[in-house]
Amino acid sequence: MWTETISDSEDVLAQKLALSVSKQLEACLKEKNKACLAVSGGKTPIAFFQYLSQQELDWAKVTITLVDERWVSADHQDSNEKLVRDNLLQNNAQKAYFLGLKNEAELPSEGIMDCETQLRTQIDHIDVVVLGMGADGHTASWFTGSHKLGALLDGETSAWCLPVEDDFLPQPRMSLTWRLIKRAEKIYLHFSGKDKNAVFEKACEEVSDQLPVSYILHKDGINISVFRTE
Repeated sequence: MWTETISDSEDVLAQKLALSVSKQLEACLKEKNKACLAVSGGKTPIAFFQYLSQQELDWAKVTITLVDERWVSADHQDSNEKLVRDNLLQNNAQKAYFLGLKNEAELPSEGIMDCETQLRTQIDHIDVVVLGMGADGHTASWFTGSHKLGALLDGETSAWCLPVEDDFLPQPRMSLTWRLIKRAEKIYLHFSGKDKNAVFEKACEEVSDQLPVSYILHKDGINISVFRTE
């Protein structure tokens, strides 16, 4: 199931999301003195990142990681790590610890063991996840037609992350699996634009391989907080 927060302003929506995420992280910090946040890339979350970076939290006890990453250098314009460092790990949030998915391996399939080990060594689970959604209905690096889609969506797999190296992608990627994401205390889905609203409405109707985001909307016992524009 899901609940929705809708705004006619992307900026106002970003502020509301930042406040909600901040409250979730604060609750985690009060309960166990640490918190882990996983975020997505793209243009949509930039304003959200900037507002979240200004929130008053004990950021030194917060670990920030990525939902997925393109297998490019950390200074590449398409790097989600660069996006996060430039927009979220600023202001108050510069004290947070960043755990990236990209390593020195040439391909994600060659770096998967190291990535999995780093995740399992440095976090026990993720508390808050902020997913995005593409106009094609993908979220994370869960793409229609991907050879790894079934494994990524398998909630019983042992893997926390998997390589995504399909030929139709401009760059290979590493993505977190539903197995790890589903354990979060709070999952958000953040997107904007009328085209994506139309995709979302279709995804709300039924589960479909053509719209991978539909899988998380129809999972029993999982409540997604959707933040979107009108």
